[in-house]
Amino acid sequence: MRFLPLLALFASAAFAADTPNIVIILADDYGYGSAGCYGADGSLVKTPNIDRLAKEGRRFTDANTTSSVCSPTRYSVMTGRYCWRTSLTHEVLGTFSPLHIETTRLNMASLLKKHGYQTAAIGKWHLGYGTDDGSLKWRTDYTAELSPGPLDIGFDYHFGVPSNHGDLTGVFVENRFVYGLRSGKIPAGMKLHGPDSDDPNFKATYGSEDTEGGKATILDLDAPRRVNDRVMPLLTTKAAEWITQQKKGTPFFLYYTPVAVHNPVTPEKDLAGQSKAGPYGDWILELDRSVGRVLKALDDKGIAQDTLVIFTSDNGGVYTPTRETVQTQAFKAGLKVNAGLRGGKHDVWEGGFKVPFITRWPAKIPAGTECSDMISLADILATTAAIVGDKLPAAATAAEDSYNALPAFLGIQDAASTRDHMFIHSSDGVFAIRKGPWKWIEGIPVSDIKLGARKAHATQFKPQLYNVKDDPAETTDVSAQNPEVVKELSALVNRYRDGGYSRELPPIVEKKPQAALPALSGSLVLAQDFKALPVKPWIMTRGIWQVHDDAIWNPAPKTEEQGATLTGPLLITDGTLQYEMKLHTAGRHSLRIHTAGKHSFRIVVSSTVLEITKNPDQGQDKKQTEPLARQKIKLNAEDWQTLRITFKGDQVTAQIAGVTATGKHPVIAEAKEQLNMIVFDGEAGFKNLQVVK
Repeated sequence: MRFLPLLALFASAAFAADTPNIVIILADDYGYGSAGCYGADGSLVKTPNIDRLAKEGRRFTDANTTSSVCSPTRYSVMTGRYCWRTSLTHEVLGTFSPLHIETTRLNMASLLKKHGYQTAAIGKWHLGYGTDDGSLKWRTDYTAELSPGPLDIGFDYHFGVPSNHGDLTGVFVENRFVYGLRSGKIPAGMKLHGPDSDDPNFKATYGSEDTEGGKATILDLDAPRRVNDRVMPLLTTKAAEWITQQKKGTPFFLYYTPVAVHNPVTPEKDLAGQSKAGPYGDWILELDRSVGRVLKALDDKGIAQDTLVIFTSDNGGVYTPTRETVQTQAFKAGLKVNAGLRGGKHDVWEGGFKVPFITRWPAKIPAGTECSDMISLADILATTAAIVGDKLPAAATAAEDSYNALPAFLGIQDAASTRDHMFIHSSDGVFAIRKGPWKWIEGIPVSDIKLGARKAHATQFKPQLYNVKDDPAETTDVSAQNPEVVKELSALVNRYRDGGYSRELPPIVEKKPQAALPALSGSLVLAQDFKALPVKPWIMTRGIWQVHDDAIWNPAPKTEEQGATLTGPLLITDGTLQYEMKLHTAGRHSLRIHTAGKHSFRIVVSSTVLEITKNPDQGQDKKQTEPLARQKIKLNAEDWQTLRITFKGDQVTAQIAGVTATGKHPVIAEAKEQLNMIVFDGEAGFKNLQVVK
């Protein structure tokens, strides 16, 4: 935070002794234009409780999420760190992902716990449970203790939806176990809480029709299942009851994360048809009612005056005008979910990041005020530290990207801006940076992106510059007219991205070249430099192959399902296969090896993963694969990389970009006959192939 030293001292001294209760209400997929106080048409939706917060508190007009999808933003809210600094470089965590926050990392719960707060996480979690033990088939086991989890990072109580509303678990988690789990890996003598048999919030079965996409295979669990249109009422009740149970004089922190307004859209029955914006409008009413019940719990306990309430959203609203959805129905009725901003959830456009953000703390925050300061949801941690008078650790170790926005919260006059720059990051892994009026979009997605997404989001996958102060709808790319701005911002992206933190200016990181692999040894049995199209026995299928820049490329992939394939001989049993590859725009490259025993296995390389898998045998279901090895990597898709595969007995070793993966299987010991170099979801290049034995 860059503000006057005297103001910093004042804020620290004045509020270090204060320990307000803190309630964060983090809505799901709730767009910038979806509340009355942010311009929503009152004839379509009414949000009196959210509007009440704005009337009694401070409304921010330039608050931004760190990602345009949920898990990364939730990580940033808790840790004050951009999630793309972790292994999650695009999209969201899966239902079976391990806990994404290290148990030793400073976060909102651990910070406040240190200051005597009672803490609870109620609602959608979507930050994972458990620890990946490194085994290839590890995944969160919902029949067992879900640890580490929220209780291991500072929360005293947890009641939540594991992943998403409509996820394939269909259950709630309470503290360390599935709520009401009847059988599984339950410690002897332990009695788990569960609902009464006639509780209307639960049912015996949960089907694919209850899930977001309507097709998921439901997780087999012996536990009560959620009733979709009762999820919000139950979570609201849990949040309000937890507030009521708190002892006066002991501060508390409630991280309340409603599932509304995420798909599936399931408002409670009494709200059906109440909004002229259709079911999605009713769903917004459900969210607003939940906010009202939380505020009432504070009022009834007489603690509203000394409670900081923050209402916001994890990303922008869903905006898919070309598809027939309930959101599209609302849009056609006149509800501008993301106001006049471009795009929405998933996108790199402003509609994916700019969200409602309201703070209310009657004892400190001026009522009915507005703030145009640019802030990020990652700033909540540093701001909370300032409130309780705690000094953050060094920027390289914790809260790496969090700025103190307390002066902006309090409306301190003449305080400098909270931050002078801010990163935002799309679900496809595209980086953008805001500074002053400018927004620079780097335009490079991660290489794992599917071909369909590349086509649908093609306008986001190119460098571009916008003046979002004059052009908030991002209609005109002005990069050609402002080359000096482009140069400055692109350099800042690299410096902050490579430096490991951004709340201070990190030193320039000099990237050292990767150590080269030792020279191949053995008898050369095959050499193909790919400076010209190969001839028989090589075969080029499923795509157009061309030669340029002394390499072979597949410039026109046909479909997502069948990758462009280059097939050649591999007449060895033990030996080494090596070639250079550039992923470029491809999602992944698969090297498929066929053996004389009519078996096959594959080595797959993407920008984030190196894996070895035995393929199904003839007659087996295509899902009957056997994972043999998997390693995380960070691969620059525009660099040429050497991929080396070594076969020795029943063992295969793959090496690329300084990472090694080794797998074993009897099939690997068989004589090799054929190699298939396959490219999926884009274009890749290959050159200088050699085989020795």
